Amino acid sequence: MRIGRSALSFAFLSLAAIGVSVWAYQAQSTQLVTGKFISPAGTQTDVGSFPANMVLSPDGRFVVVTNTGFREQLSVLDAKTGALISKYPEKGQGSRNNSFYYGLVFNGSTLYASRGSLDKVDSYSLSDAGTLTTVASIDDKPPEGRRGRVPNFPAGLALSEDGKSLYVVNNQTHQGNDFKGSLDIFDLATSTRIKSIPVGGFPLAVAAANGKAYVSNERDGNVSVVDPAKGTVLSTITTGDNPTSMTLDSKKETLFVSNSGSDIISVIDTHSDKVTHSILLRSGDLLRVAGATPQGLVLTPDGKRLFVAMGDLNAVAIVNLDGYRLEGYIPAGWYPTSVAVGQDGSTLLVANAKGVQTRNPNGKDVNGLGQYGPNIIEGTVSRLDVPTALRDLKQSTLVVLNNNLAANHTEEANRAAFVHPAIEHVIYVIKENRTYDQFFGDLPKANGDASLCLFPREVTPNQHALAERFGTLDNFYVCAEVSADGWNWSTSGMASAYTERNVFYNYSGRGRAYDFEGTNNGVAVELKGMKDVATAPNGYIWDQCARQKVSYRNYGWFVTFEDGDKKEAASKKALQNHTNGDFRHFDMAYADSDAWLKHGLKAMPGQLAEFNGFPSRFSAWRKDFDGFVAKGEMPKFQMLRLPKDHTTGTTPGLGSPRACVADNDYAVGQLVDAVSHSPFWKNTVICVVEDDAQAGFDHVDSHRAPALIISAYNERGKLDSRFYNTDSMLRTMELLLGMKPLNSYDAVASPIALFSKNAVNSEPYDSILPLKEIIGDVNESTAYRAADSARLISRFTEESLPDIELNDILWGAIKGAKTPRPTTPHTRWKSFDRDDREEKTKE
Repeated sequence: MRIGRSALSFAFLSLAAIGVSVWAYQAQSTQLVTGKFISPAGTQTDVGSFPANMVLSPDGRFVVVTNTGFREQLSVLDAKTGALISKYPEKGQGSRNNSFYYGLVFNGSTLYASRGSLDKVDSYSLSDAGTLTTVASIDDKPPEGRRGRVPNFPAGLALSEDGKSLYVVNNQTHQGNDFKGSLDIFDLATSTRIKSIPVGGFPLAVAAANGKAYVSNERDGNVSVVDPAKGTVLSTITTGDNPTSMTLDSKKETLFVSNSGSDIISVIDTHSDKVTHSILLRSGDLLRVAGATPQGLVLTPDGKRLFVAMGDLNAVAIVNLDGYRLEGYIPAGWYPTSVAVGQDGSTLLVANAKGVQTRNPNGKDVNGLGQYGPNIIEGTVSRLDVPTALRDLKQSTLVVLNNNLAANHTEEANRAAFVHPAIEHVIYVIKENRTYDQFFGDLPKANGDASLCLFPREVTPNQHALAERFGTLDNFYVCAEVSADGWNWSTSGMASAYTERNVFYNYSGRGRAYDFEGTNNGVAVELKGMKDVATAPNGYIWDQCARQKVSYRNYGWFVTFEDGDKKEAASKKALQNHTNGDFRHFDMAYADSDAWLKHGLKAMPGQLAEFNGFPSRFSAWRKDFDGFVAKGEMPKFQMLRLPKDHTTGTTPGLGSPRACVADNDYAVGQLVDAVSHSPFWKNTVICVVEDDAQAGFDHVDSHRAPALIISAYNERGKLDSRFYNTDSMLRTMELLLGMKPLNSYDAVASPIALFSKNAVNSEPYDSILPLKEIIGDVNESTAYRAADSARLISRFTEESLPDIELNDILWGAIKGAKTPRPTTPHTRWKSFDRDDREEKTKE
C-alpha cells in the first residue's frame, strides 16, 4: 500500500506573498463559535436542518438533499444554478413522524430515500419539473427474532448492478443483534427482503461493484466485502478510523472511502479488495493534528479529481488522482457534509450542515423557527463554479488555512504568549445548559441583556461575586448546541462525525439513542472490548492525561448507572480506577451543594436525601479533597460534574428552577471556598463552563455562556471581552499542565488571558449562602406547566427534546405566565412524550 502524507507545496506562503492581504481576507471572513472562520464561496440555498447527503439525478438536471436535523425534508435543487425547485414534504418537516436519514439512490427517475428510525425506505417519482411524489414504501423492520425497542435504522442505499435489488444498510448496533449492523437485500419487484447479512458496527454507506457489495463500518474502521448472492461476508478491509461515505469510479474498479476519524481517503482496488493508497487530507506541515473530518466525496466526470467535504475544516478538499495527492482547498460554509458535481463538471454543490450564519442570537424569534438553537440553525447548499475554483485554488487554499488559523502557526504563537503562573493543579467543573444572559445579563458594564436574566445575583451570588473578582468573560461561547455534543466538545475539544450527524436526530425526538457519553444504546461498549463509535479523534482529555502521565481524578463524568445502584462506575477504561464511586451521576433529585443542610431544611418530597452517606455532590468531593490536604498531594487534574442548574422545570415535589440553580451556585462557591482556604490555593486553577447553552435565550448568540477561571493569579476585576470558547478553556488547562492539544480546534484556540505572573488575588474566598426562601422553594402542582414538566423532563437524563419546552417553562415559572416572552407565541411539541422517547432509546 502506498501512503501519501500530503504537504501542499505552497503551504508556507502567506496570503500577502501571492497578492492577497491577510487583513483584507479576515475582514471578509467571519468567526464561528468554534473559533474557526468561514468565508463561504458561491451562492447559498436554504435546505432545512443539517443536510447530510446529496445525490445527482441520472439525467443530471437535479440534486436531491436529505437531512438528519430538526426540520427534515428532501430538497430538490437545480444542478446548474443550485436554486431550490421543490421540497418534500411541503409542511411538517419538524414532525418526528417525518424522518429521513443518510441514504439516497436513484433508479431511473425513481428516488429511494432511507427513513431512519421509521424502519422503512420510501420511493419517490421525480417529475420533469423537479417535484417528488410518493410511490411506495419498503418495510425494513428487524426480523422477528431481533425485534426490540431499537430500530434497524436504514441508512446507506445502493442498487445492485443489475438494478433488480436494493441494498439497505441498517445502521443500528446493539446487544439484540450482537453489536453488529446489517446489510439487507430487497427484491425491488416485490419489495420483500431476500437476505439480511451481519456486517460491522454502525455501518453507514454501501456501494456495489464486481458482483460485490461494500459496506463502511463507522465504529470498526473497516469495510465489509459482501457476496450478495451467497449472503456472506467475503472479507474485511481495514481502512482508517470511522469510515463514512464511499464512491466508485466510472468503471467500478476503484472505491474511495472517507475516513472521518483519521482524515484520510482509502483507495481500494475492487478486484483485489486491497487498499492501494491512503491520502492524508490535512496539509502535513500546517494542519498537524487530527480534526479535518472528511465525509461526502464525489469524482469529477473526467475521473481526474476527487472532491471531499471536510466537515471540521469548513472546506472542500481537492484530490488530484494523478499521483493521489492533495491539490488544495475551497472554502465552504459551516460543517460541510456532502458534495455533488454537475454532469458536465462545471458546477460543484456543497451541503453545509450548519449553514453560513456565524452568530445565531435567540433573544427573539428567528424567522418563525422559534428560539431553540438546534432548530434555528439553517443548513445551506453552496453552488460554485468549478473552473473558477480550480483557477483560484492557490489563493483559496490559503484562505482555508487562514480560516483554520494554521497559516500563521497560531499554536506556537499562543503558547509563547501565554502567561504561565506557578500552577500544578487544575479543577475542571462542567455544568448544564445556561446562557450568558440567563446568568450574567444583570452584570454592570458587561454585554448583557437584563431582560433575559432569569437567575440574577440573588439566585447566583457566588458566580456573580467570582466573575466580578476573578474576571468576567462576556464573549465566551460553547462550541456545541446541546448536551450530547456539548459533553464531547467539553471533554474532547470537538465532536466526531457520528456525533454531529446524530445529535439533532436524537434531540428532535425521532428515536435515535443517546450514544454520546460513553455508552452506545445504553451499553458501556469500551468495557466489552469494542470501540465507542462516538469518540472524537484522539480521544478525551483524560486520555491525554494518561498518555502524558498527568494524574487525574473523575467525579461524575462518563459514568454508568441504574436506579438503585450503590456505586458509580466509569463507562471508559481510562476512567476506571480514577472515578469516585460516591459522586452521584446526573440526577436532578440530588443536591449539588450543602445549602439545604446549612439552612436546616428537610429534604424536599422528591429529593434523594443522601447517596452512600453523602448529602450532596460537593460533600462527596470534599471528603476526597480533605484527604488530599492531609497527604499534601493531589491529582494534577480533577473533573467534576455539577449538573443541578439543568433543573427539572416545575416538576412537583422537586426544587423550583431558582432553587436548583441556587443550589448549583452554592456548590461552585463551596468548591472555591474549600480550595482557597487550603494549602493548594496558590498552585491551583478552577475552570468552570457550561457543557452547552441550549436551555435559554441570549441576545448575542444561542451559544454564548457563562464561564469562570479562578485562581490566586487572576488579575482582579477584569472585564475581558475577547473571543473565547470551550476549546479556549481546554487549551488554557493543557498549557497550565504542560499537555499537548488534542485536535485542530484546541491546538489553535486562544487561551484565556486572565493570569499575571504573581499571586495578586490570593486572599481566600468565602462562599455566599443563597437565601433560605430560594434554596427551599419546592414546586407545587399548581406551578406553571407543572404537569408538562413531570411528563416531559426526566430526572436522570439531560438529553431531551423537552429543552425546547423547558425554555418556556423556566420563563413562565420565573417571570410569570403572563409576562410577554422575548419571541412570538410559543408553539408546544404536544406530541412528544418522555416515556415514549425513553422506550425508543433503550433496548
